[in-house]
This record gives sequence, structure tokens and C-alpha cells, in this order.
Amino acid sequence: MTNADESSLRRGPMATTVILAVLLVLATFVAPSPASANPVPEASGYIYSAGEPAILVSAGGGQANSFLDGVCTGGYAIAGDSGFFLTTASGCRYSGGSLDGSVRGDAGRYGDIYYSNPRDPLSLIRMRAGNDAYQDVIDPITGARPGSGLVVGWTRSVDQPAGYVIGKMGLDTGWTEGRVLGIAVGPNSATLLCTDARASAGDVGGPVWRSEGSGVRALGTVVSISDRGGACYRPIQETLYEYGAYLPSFGAPQGRPGYGRFAAGMPAYPGVVHNSVGRTVQQGEDWRL
Repeated sequence: MTNADESSLRRGPMATTVILAVLLVLATFVAPSPASANPVPEASGYIYSAGEPAILVSAGGGQANSFLDGVCTGGYAIAGDSGFFLTTASGCRYSGGSLDGSVRGDAGRYGDIYYSNPRDPLSLIRMRAGNDAYQDVIDPITGARPGSGLVVGWTRSVDQPAGYVIGKMGLDTGWTEGRVLGIAVGPNSATLLCTDARASAGDVGGPVWRSEGSGVRALGTVVSISDRGGACYRPIQETLYEYGAYLPSFGAPQGRPGYGRFAAGMPAYPGVVHNSVGRTVQQGEDWRL
């Protein structure tokens, strides 16, 4: 596996050439969406970056909340033998009641929920034909990037101790920074790292990162909000392990990791973790607060 293979999200086709043993059998989850009073258009030529909208589209059909879209944030792309997939928090697919599994951004529907791992609180999004992704990090509110924004690799769970400085991107609060406070149990009984980086419901699914001299390193994905209004995230190593995947990047290949462990002496988060499922907007409406 060459570095070029692992960097092929550089505005290239969402590859069919990845040869990597994924440890799961992925099942497609796509259903047609009936017409509504405010239909969401199909995106064409959408270029995705981590931190952009990942809004779950309502299925309609006259049910309660049937025309409310679930607002969440998109995370990193990961890769396996079935191709490249974007990530978001799995709780997002239940926001707004009845959902059809399609995902939209500013320009319309660009992908579909492909699979949710019962052992990890993230879901995979498969992009629709004609759209593409770029493995960088963007503030969805201002468009700002930390440095170049380019992801050059990921950091092991054990190397993210208490006091570690992190940044996160999200649709509600944008670019915020803080420190790791401790570990907590989140959705799907997954271990999370909780921080004092400000966050709220629509930030769920967004990328957690750390900017270094060589670029941005992926740390994890926001999946819950603490009782103090801070982001709690699933470390990227744990997600890659559960999906049997790797993280395409602009740095040296790191391959598929084993199950991680957390830093010695990591305290338990002293508060309560809320398993957020995002927020809602009327179908097709702008996600901005």
C-alpha cells in the first residue's frame, strides 16, 4: 500500500481501487424519499471537507416530525475495501423522526447513510456519483482552516492525555478549542474523551483535531455533549479499529490500527454526558442558527 493510495482523496475520484480487508460486512441503507412541500435538490459536483454539514433528510409521509431534517456535522473520511466513506455520529440518523437515509449539505443531497457499526457511535456516509471529498478540516461557519487544514495523520488514543489541547469544528459553534478533562461512557457503550471545548447539539459528528507544524492530525469525532456544554468525542483510533479501516491523509501511511488504550492516569469525567441526536430544521431549510 503506497502513500499515494492512502492520499487519494486529494480531489480524485472516490476510489474503487482501495484493497483493504474490512472486518465487517457492510449493508446498504438507502430508501426513496417521497415528494414534500420543500424538496431538497440533488447536489452535483459537491466537494466535501471535514466539518461541513451532514444533515439527515426527512422521509416525509405525514408522520410526526416527518418534514424536519436532522442537523449534524460531518467528520473525516475513512477507507476500506468497499471504498471511501464520510463519517458522522450515528445518533444523527434518528434526528427529526422519519428519515430516508440521504444526507445533504449547502448545495443539496450529496450522499446516503451506508452503515452504522453497533460497536461504535459513528455512521458511514457513501457519497453519490459526481461528488467528491477532500481530507482537510474547515470551520463550517467562517470557512477558516487551521493552517493549511490538510490532514497529515491521526493520533493514538493513548497519546491524548488529560490536559491535551484539542480543536473541534461544528455547525452550531464552529471552531472552538479546549482541553481533555477525562473519559466517559457514551452511545453504544463506547469510551469517549470529554473536553471543555464549547459545543452544542448540531456539532455532533464533527471532527476533533490538533494543529501541528506539519499539518492537522485527526483526533476523533464529536458524538456527545457534556453537562458543562463541552464536546465529548470518540477517538479516531477506536473508530478505525471497529471498522477495520484506515485514514487517508497527506502524511505517511499509518495503516489499520489495533484496539487502543487510554493514557495512564486518565480521570473519569466527573459530570454527565448527554447522548445528543443533533437538532432539527424544517426540511430543506438553511442549517445556520
